Amino acid sequence: MNQKSQITEEALVAGMKHLITVMPFEKITVKEIADAANVKRPTFYNHFKDKYDVVEYILKQELVEPARTLVACDMLEEAIRLMLMTMKKEKAFYMRVARIGEDRIFHQIVLQLLKELLLDVMRERMVDDDDNKNPMLTMDNIAEYYAYGLTFGISKWIQKGMKMEVDEVLEALKVLLSESLTDLVYRRDTEQSLTNITKKRRFGENVENRKQIQKIES
Repeated sequence: MNQKSQITEEALVAGMKHLITVMPFEKITVKEIADAANVKRPTFYNHFKDKYDVVEYILKQELVEPARTLVACDMLEEAIRLMLMTMKKEKAFYMRVARIGEDRIFHQIVLQLLKELLLDVMRERMVDDDDNKNPMLTMDNIAEYYAYGLTFGISKWIQKGMKMEVDEVLEALKVLLSESLTDLVYRRDTEQSLTNITKKRRFGENVENRKQIQKIES
């Protein structure tokens, strides 16, 4: 891509990002994106198929590609943190994109991009699974499973207004993706039991304190 073409593409992306933050996605037209970039409408189609293609391009360039190098270097946690920090920095844009209601566009695009990213890394590092006797445990299924988990967590965070700190979200994702369901259920039961015990102990202490106070007052 020559420099002029790259500048035009960047202008179209910037125009799209601005429009998404000021008007509903479904009302944005290709002409408006082109106008925002100060180019003619036909020029848009030299770079993108439609407005959905622009959104996918933005998500790929801003979230997935910067994380790819980190994932390849066994720095998955840092890669996810970088993605979350990028979204929080561009909160107005990502809050709007996540609310695009047409077939859950944001969810579908992020899911597919994350699956492709995980598959690329797995192909480089894992033994070919052609001889795997369990058809459920293919690279494709494993990548899709974890991509779903990441996409679910990210989407929920955005839906809640990104109020949780990045490290809190990251910790939750680590638990959801690295621990078995049995571990999670046991932990939940244990934590609930400890919580109940603590509450009962505090209640007992309060009752005993009230008795002591009544004795003193009498």
